Amino acid sequence: MQKKVIVIGGGFAGLTAAVYLTKNKFKVTLLEASPKLGGRAYSFFDKETSITIDNGQHILMGCYYETIKFLQLIGATDNFYFQKRLEVNFVEKGFKIKTLKSFPLLYPLNLILGLLNFNAITLNERINLLKVFLKLPFYSSNDFSDMSIKEWLEIENQSESVQSAFWRILAVGALNTSIEKASAKIFVDILKQIFLRGTESSTIVLPKSSLSECYSKYAQEFILQNGGCINLSELVENLIVQNGKVTEIKSSVQNYTDYDYVISTVPAFALARFLNDSSKIVLPEFEYSTILNIHIWLKKNVIPINFFGLINSPLHWVFNKGTHLNIVISDANVISTKSDREIMDIVKKELNEYFLIDPEIISKYKIIKEKRATFIPSKDIINARPPQRTGIKNLILAGDWVDTGLPSTIESAVKSGRLAAEIIIKSSL
Repeated sequence: MQKKVIVIGGGFAGLTAAVYLTKNKFKVTLLEASPKLGGRAYSFFDKETSITIDNGQHILMGCYYETIKFLQLIGATDNFYFQKRLEVNFVEKGFKIKTLKSFPLLYPLNLILGLLNFNAITLNERINLLKVFLKLPFYSSNDFSDMSIKEWLEIENQSESVQSAFWRILAVGALNTSIEKASAKIFVDILKQIFLRGTESSTIVLPKSSLSECYSKYAQEFILQNGGCINLSELVENLIVQNGKVTEIKSSVQNYTDYDYVISTVPAFALARFLNDSSKIVLPEFEYSTILNIHIWLKKNVIPINFFGLINSPLHWVFNKGTHLNIVISDANVISTKSDREIMDIVKKELNEYFLIDPEIISKYKIIKEKRATFIPSKDIINARPPQRTGIKNLILAGDWVDTGLPSTIESAVKSGRLAAEIIIKSSL
């Protein structure tokens, strides 16, 4: 008999779980509270400009093996641009571009020479930076469980200028958290994945168009074509747990009792809302970090179509999409409390100083605040993430916040979705 699974949540984790389950002939019903798929990586049509824009710029990397496998499975890889070799442009004030790129040589010489030629820092600083990377294969990340990234960098004699021009940009972009708060353990694990798995691992992967067109649409079609069902605008309100099992799911539309397994892929704070006390599931008390995305339209687009990391700026990344600029500010809890006008004053000043953009050519803008974009991977919380199996027999957890060994990223979400599906598949053999 065909096993039935309810998947709660239509972000990367939920879509991944549903894709793998329908591929293996499970009957899947996916419930999504919003009228669209994508979770925290979604697109919407902007009536004012008549184009579809993303809630924010999402960067993948060549080491996102789970995500790339998922995209291959749903037939969506052609919708993404894959770098052949690592190349990232960093910008100093006055539109001075400093490029970090690997050389057309065998790995790891290509990355070593790339670091040695990164002239945003002095030669001595580059040598000290390289020393860290040469020691990386011999690190055990568990040795850094009790320290922050900042504390680790101080031990490694990384100067303030190296921290500003390299480490902060990399860490804040990957973890959406300051180096003072973020766990060194999880950051060392990230560095190993990016730089110790061959040339392709360190490359950047970017969507060619809107996220909806790049992956949500393809995942939806795969699920439906393989017998699954997707219910949008259906909010799960309560999970009834009796005798160690989820016996009923109450939603804003209907109640469900006919299923074998339930996968919850929603964030921890959302899960807490619909779990009753009898579940006995203890969820970590996560702190969350905001990501600000500012979409800006110019009367004349005066910078190259590319993406840029900003050195020593409150703005972290600028993506020129041709139609407009997408500015990303990570770790934005403080700046997000400012008014739109105050935020735009900061943005205008930085764009002028870094890209020589006259504020007068800004024709319109749109500010999007993802206030709980990611959890803060502090040294206190990193080992408190729950496993995917729960004390409830038929309930499995997924999402970027469960214990995947990865930070709160798309890769973590996809990995959790695939593992949740595998738990059910193996249990049903």
